[in-house]
Amino acid sequence: MRYVILVCRLLLGLMFFVLGLNNIIGFLKMPPPQSPDALTFMTILHGSHWMSFVGALMTIAGLLLLVNRFVPLALTLLAPIIVNILLYHALLWPHGMVPAILALVLEVVVVAAYFRSFLPLLAMNPEVHTPRV
Repeated sequence: MRYVILVCRLLLGLMFFVLGLNNIIGFLKMPPPQSPDALTFMTILHGSHWMSFVGALMTIAGLLLLVNRFVPLALTLLAPIIVNILLYHALLWPHGMVPAILALVLEVVVVAAYFRSFLPLLAMNPEVHTPRV
């Protein structure tokens, strides 16, 4: 099981590191969306440089997963990005659902492995840590 988690973490990290760099630099040729709505949406995101910001987050989170440092932080950064990727493909351009579902499955496997790190977030009445003066 340890090797399954390792492979999932590395695949997820590699996927988001490469695709995040691609959002910033643009070295991979991506096919244009066939739907006019998807094309308009992506034109707005790229024109406003929003995808460069998302690409930077993806690159940083992917690198953190690859080097096995701050993994819960990386998973937290990637969770909303994966949700947005899934919604984009489900609602606007269904042709890319397979990689999106793969990213979701990899994320769920790695989150399950690091579940104890997320338990403090689920506390109903968390402690407030006030600084001593």
